[in-house]
Amino acid sequence: MKTNIVNDFLIYVIEEYKFLENKTAKDTVELFSKYNVFNYIIKHYNALHTMGGRAITDDITDFMHNHKRNIGQV
Repeated sequence: MKTNIVNDFLIYVIEEYKFLENKTAKDTVELFSKYNVFNYIIKHYNALHTMGGRAITDDITDFMHNHKRNIGQV
């Protein structure tokens, strides 16, 4: 997988998430960093890049919710 393609996709996901969730880019990056979303996106790039923006955002939201539950934050 080419690094520039993955980086472009990460930027796309940040932009989609911040737009759909009404967040700033800074807040989105901080949230993604807190819940290790960047690694999740890279690991699941092959599946995620075939999905639309809303589906990706929903998937990431589910991932973060599950992460919180697994560490007892919910």
